Amino acid sequence: MKVSTEIYTYNIEGCERFYINHLGFKVKSKAEGFVVLQHIKHPEYELMFCVPDSPFVHPAFHPEFNGRGVIIQMEVEQVEQEYRRMRSKGLEIIVDIVKEEFNGHHFTIKDPSGLLIDIVNYN
Repeated sequence: MKVSTEIYTYNIEGCERFYINHLGFKVKSKAEGFVVLQHIKHPEYELMFCVPDSPFVHPAFHPEFNGRGVIIQMEVEQVEQEYRRMRSKGLEIIVDIVKEEFNGHHFTIKDPSGLLIDIVNYN
């Protein structure tokens, strides 16, 4: 089984640039109003972005993501290094780096669609 995430947003180009420039993704496929991104080192990780109200999808999928209620976690080996790299690129840090018993060593950023991304290490 493979699990993928599809986000409905009008800012597809911004999301595409964000994940390519900051999180190691590349374009796997693209059509008007839709892009599939694939992680370079972990090709099984894919994210899809589609415009709301797309004529290619069922109307149940039409509402635009509102940035609430979903967090993607990306586990990394060197969370401190990733934190410094993200800050040096000028990315807004939503949750500053912290080490917590249950949530690990982590910090949180936000993509252009409003999706929260928690960068974490549990070791």
